[in-house]
Amino acid sequence: MRHVIIMPDLGQTSSEAKIVSWLKAPGDKLAMGDPLLEVETDKATMDVEAYVGGFLRRRLAEVGAIVAASTPVAILTDSSDEELEEEAAVALNARVSAPVPLPDASLSADRPSVSGPVSAVPAARMLAKQLGVDLSDVCGTGTQGMITKADVEQFVARRDNRQVAENVPARETKAQEAMAALTSRSKSTIPHFYVTVDLDMTCAERWRVRWNEEHPELAASVNDCLVRAASAALAESPRINVAVRDGKAEPQSAAHVTIVVGVDGALLLVPVPDPHADSVEGFLQQMRAAIGSAQKGKIPVVPFMPSLAISNLGMFGVKEFSAIIPPGCAAVLAVGALRQQVVWREERAQPLSVCAATVSADHRVVDGIAVAQFLERMQFHLNSL
Repeated sequence: MRHVIIMPDLGQTSSEAKIVSWLKAPGDKLAMGDPLLEVETDKATMDVEAYVGGFLRRRLAEVGAIVAASTPVAILTDSSDEELEEEAAVALNARVSAPVPLPDASLSADRPSVSGPVSAVPAARMLAKQLGVDLSDVCGTGTQGMITKADVEQFVARRDNRQVAENVPARETKAQEAMAALTSRSKSTIPHFYVTVDLDMTCAERWRVRWNEEHPELAASVNDCLVRAASAALAESPRINVAVRDGKAEPQSAAHVTIVVGVDGALLLVPVPDPHADSVEGFLQQMRAAIGSAQKGKIPVVPFMPSLAISNLGMFGVKEFSAIIPPGCAAVLAVGALRQQVVWREERAQPLSVCAATVSADHRVVDGIAVAQFLERMQFHLNSL
């Protein structure tokens, strides 16, 4: 029997990917879940796994090809000598497109065509001499094309901006561009609303201190506590535990989340499957593995769409903020720094450790009551650590 492997929908990351390398050769036997090829999106490098077992018979895309989601990339068969319909393989192969090179931009594009003496005001000439600017490279906006001091200043600003951009690694620039496109699309198409509470972290902090004393080799962070409690609350909040496709809610059977990780000046969305379901040890190892892979620029392709994203800026001293919902998620939880606060309870003042938590939710599929109930359950699970 023939099995066609397609490029998976990379969801929040990208709608297409570049094939970096094939990890299996024609004739190789694969089990379900074996890595088949390595692909690169605008934000990360990841492995695409075979979702069926069999023998690799055809690779339908070459290294370097740009492949859209749902495009066939390989053909597997149950046996190594099974006959293939060559016409079908050729037809499938035709659906893969090769990358199109783009022209490079250069500083020379700003240079005017100059013949004869350059016309410039004295202040512009003096500034150009101080800054080492060749006035023949500057476009004049004054009377009859005369170069003004402002023209020189603008030329220098553009030149410096280009030099900064050239010093930014290509991967970092691509990741920033991808995140800019993603957040722009999200903010312009998803109706956001916001709910903010102060989460009481006192019990969670006490648990964390005890845990870290007993398990120094697998220490837990504040963020670990928040992720685990959020996933547990998500599992008990079916109205918010939904993926969003085309503006419609798709209920999820597990409480998958995605965490926002800063790597080399860029932000990556790292999926974490059902983080509350495992033991504490298993969960912390899962978090270390997910963050470690992200720091290496590799994000796993997962067969699910997380319902909730979690972004934490508390380690930078940020008191409170709201985040933009990644496409596909129903909501994003934004968490600020821990702070000490005294409250009046049981007829006495009590010091608490609290942090601001703001949920940005998609109003097409979630309402304020559902978010409030989710935050209430999250507080319960923080207290239960």
